[in-house]
Amino acid sequence: MRNYFILKNFCKKIYLVGSGNLWYEEEVIGDDKTIYYKLFAYSTFLTYGFMTLLEILAALIGNFPEDEKRDSITFAVSHTIVMIKMFSVISKKKLVKKLIRDLIKVCELYEEDSLMVDKYRIMKINVVAYIITVYGSAACFIFEGIRKTYDGSHFVTVVTYYPSFENDSLLAIITRITTTIVLLIMLLTMIINVDCFALANLIIFKYKFITLRDYFEKLRDDFDKLFESGNYGLAAEKLAQGLKEGIVMHKELIRISKEIDKAFGTVLALQVCQSSGSAVSLLLQIALSDDLTFVARMKLYFFVVALFFLLGLFLCNAGDITYQASLLSDSIFYCGWNLCPSQYPQRTRQNIGKLVLQACAQSQRPIVMKAFKMLELTYGTFLLVVRSTYSVFALFYAQDQ
Repeated sequence: MRNYFILKNFCKKIYLVGSGNLWYEEEVIGDDKTIYYKLFAYSTFLTYGFMTLLEILAALIGNFPEDEKRDSITFAVSHTIVMIKMFSVISKKKLVKKLIRDLIKVCELYEEDSLMVDKYRIMKINVVAYIITVYGSAACFIFEGIRKTYDGSHFVTVVTYYPSFENDSLLAIITRITTTIVLLIMLLTMIINVDCFALANLIIFKYKFITLRDYFEKLRDDFDKLFESGNYGLAAEKLAQGLKEGIVMHKELIRISKEIDKAFGTVLALQVCQSSGSAVSLLLQIALSDDLTFVARMKLYFFVVALFFLLGLFLCNAGDITYQASLLSDSIFYCGWNLCPSQYPQRTRQNIGKLVLQACAQSQRPIVMKAFKMLELTYGTFLLVVRSTYSVFALFYAQDQ
């Protein structure tokens, strides 16, 4: 599936959940400037914000049992970060539109169908797996709430300042059920508007480098065919022209990498903090609580898995971008410029040599995605975050023993 249709479908879903029209073509998806759509969007995010505020109040001043107090802290921190992530994308609407347009057009003429099929398969697996982990965690929270109801307590998933723990009135029951529904919708908005949308852009950007590398390798194949047929002058001209076009595409990819950092840098950075910080809290809950039920443990396990799974998707795909970009120099160097015989025009040989030198020098500084413009988003960073998280958890656990 072509990038145009993939990103367009994402933007349609983002529009439907109330996050505005991020598509760069006018009047294709919908008008997010109408009064009805603005009312829908504002009411949706006000609902998310109000629920998050109640979660924060519950964590700070609420009087709840230990298990619900822990859940209130977990949700307050996580949902605050989710809200910041969502607003960080929505507030950069013009930048995101430009990024989508540029990302679709660069290298578009040289994208092979087989490579696009492979890219779509990888993207679909990543997205589906992430959705399963997120809603698996939410399902465990709901099941735990149902279990509490059968044990004589009340149903609860999202712990908010109102209703209080002792309040079992009809309004309190309706409020608890309503916050659960809002949670499920908020998770859908988070998945579509932020996490999977950012992930899709990273995967597409990674495959742009694979496409560019295939382009330089095909340039060598075309050169060899002309060389073997005796069209030396035409081979040199085609090679020089192809190198120029490849260098232009590479420069465009470097520029787009900066746009991705501006559009999704906050999302990636906050995910590093959220995955590490929240995971420590959740692991401590599992380790220090002796009365956790099976479902309660599973909801915490699913939460930890979802946090680290998303972080792994972000960092590993960002690391793949660096890796694919680092392979370009070999593909450029072996494009066939060294086979130019002496009968080639001297000026043509010099121009080709300078182009290769320029392209190799540019590609030997591979793109490295960063969070906070300091922390490199690579495979090594993912392992570092996992090890650091476990070290902090072990430290706190040892102090409580």
